[in-house]
Amino acid sequence: TPQEGLPTPYANTTAPQQQQQQQNGGSSFFTSAIHPPKESSLVSLPPHKVLLQTPIYKKMLTPSPSSHLTRSSTNNRLITPRRSPITTPTTTTKKIKTALLLKYAFLAILILLVYFLLRINLQLIQRLDTNNNNGVNQNNVATIRAKAANINNNNQLRANSIETTSINIQEMEEQALQNRLVTLREEVTTMQKKVDDMKQRMEHVKSIQRSSSASAILGVGGVRSSTKQTNKQLNRHTCTKDQETLQSNRLQKRFAEWWSHSACPDQVWMDHIDTLFADATSTSTTTQQQQQQQPYLVLDIGCNKGYTSADFLDALSPGTNMNPHTLVTAIRAIAKEDDTKFDRDGGVCNDSKKALNRDRSTVRDVEVHCFEPSPATYEMLIRAHTKLMPKEDGGGGAKWFIHNKGLHGTNGEMAWHSACAHAVGDELCTIVDEGTSDAITVPVVTVDTFLEETYPSSSSELPLVHMLKIDAEGLDPAVLQGSMNVLTQNRAIMVMFEFNPGLSEKGDHPHGMWGRNGNPRVTLMEVTSWLDDIGYDCYLDTHLPDENEKNKGVLEAPGLYRITGDCMSKEPSVRGWANVVCASRKYGNVAERLLELATIVQT
Repeated sequence: TPQEGLPTPYANTTAPQQQQQQQNGGSSFFTSAIHPPKESSLVSLPPHKVLLQTPIYKKMLTPSPSSHLTRSSTNNRLITPRRSPITTPTTTTKKIKTALLLKYAFLAILILLVYFLLRINLQLIQRLDTNNNNGVNQNNVATIRAKAANINNNNQLRANSIETTSINIQEMEEQALQNRLVTLREEVTTMQKKVDDMKQRMEHVKSIQRSSSASAILGVGGVRSSTKQTNKQLNRHTCTKDQETLQSNRLQKRFAEWWSHSACPDQVWMDHIDTLFADATSTSTTTQQQQQQQPYLVLDIGCNKGYTSADFLDALSPGTNMNPHTLVTAIRAIAKEDDTKFDRDGGVCNDSKKALNRDRSTVRDVEVHCFEPSPATYEMLIRAHTKLMPKEDGGGGAKWFIHNKGLHGTNGEMAWHSACAHAVGDELCTIVDEGTSDAITVPVVTVDTFLEETYPSSSSELPLVHMLKIDAEGLDPAVLQGSMNVLTQNRAIMVMFEFNPGLSEKGDHPHGMWGRNGNPRVTLMEVTSWLDDIGYDCYLDTHLPDENEKNKGVLEAPGLYRITGDCMSKEPSVRGWANVVCASRKYGNVAERLLELATIVQT
């Protein structure tokens, strides 16, 4: 209870203010606490009363409207009533602020949620658009690829068509050129015949004139010999020193231009060889009956795969189904039957690709003897003969005889490597020393013996051999020695042999008579000098510069390099091997044809 004499909490307030404050539930404490009484009202009060006038102290002394003690009805104890909680503007403001914060937070969360939903929807839409675009792009790519494939296919078809057309055009052009070349050769041959006839007539007229003059002067009859004898024999041609030097320099330069030009020659002398042989045959026989009975005779010694035989059969009797093209077809068919492949089945010089005789119908009486000592190669040749010439005469007069024997300087046997018995074209198939283990023996005969036994005659004269071709693994001089009779009688119109000094100089299985280690050693100059003594002119065959070489600036070269008549003073240093072709001067038309091809010695 308030003490007597102390001021009440409402002493400085008017009655209406007190009533208003009481209605506000004691809000005067909040107001006075915030707004303390002015100092002017407290100046006149003593210090202890000033303390009592402070708002806090007043609050402590101010009773609430219901602040009176009551006694309990049960035990008559005084009970102090509980004060009601004070509600102030600060609390309300805090609640409002809290509510607002919650509201704003909720709104923010809601906004964020909406944002995220929109973001997800946008991403889904973009992904759908991307997938659609990818699908469209994939379709476009597939379409483009299909179009590109079609374009490539069309281009490939066009390229194939162009290539086929180009090949056809090229083949047609090559065929046309070959036909034109054959025509030109025929025209040249015809002109040469006419020129030869004119020369003969002029020589005949001159001889008559000279004979008449001699008879008038000497008073006797007689005829002086002309440049060409009545049997068309050609006089021996001798080279000057300048001609020999000029030819030697061109030969060595030709080796630098094409190292193997002597190994795989063009054989330009083969053009119209049938005409040359026909003239030579008429020269060697005396009656027309003998001419008709005399076949074209070719000895192919060292036949190998038979391409020389096929070449001469095509040149002399083209109507026979035997030429380099048909031969290689037969050889490859045999290899296919045996499930194998023969080494260099087209020939070491691509012989199977030679141009054929344009005349495909003429058939003549030709006999070609093929000598092959290798049993395996001989067996292959027999099978090829069966495929190409099932009849003995080839169906038209031409004959191809195959012999499993070798040719040598004496009759007997020779030892060959055991590889010759099994493999066709094996490089090991060479001549070996007598007594070599596992060696096979092959019978050998001389050319003279073979001709005497095959073409027996009541006279001592041997048959006319149109071509004596020798490729005897370095033993060519021995084969020539075994041909002494046919050569000294000039019964061989042409001779062709191989000069290969490298056979005796290589490390494995050296053999042969040519070269530094020849056994016995024989030089090319010794052989050609002996042939010269018995009436043969010899030449080194060559490969002419082709168009590619000419485009690179390679100069023209002769078709042949003459050896006989001091035209080659020393042994040629050939690279690989060389082919030497010779002609008997007795058959002037053939010998003169070879001389014409040696253009350097004509200058």
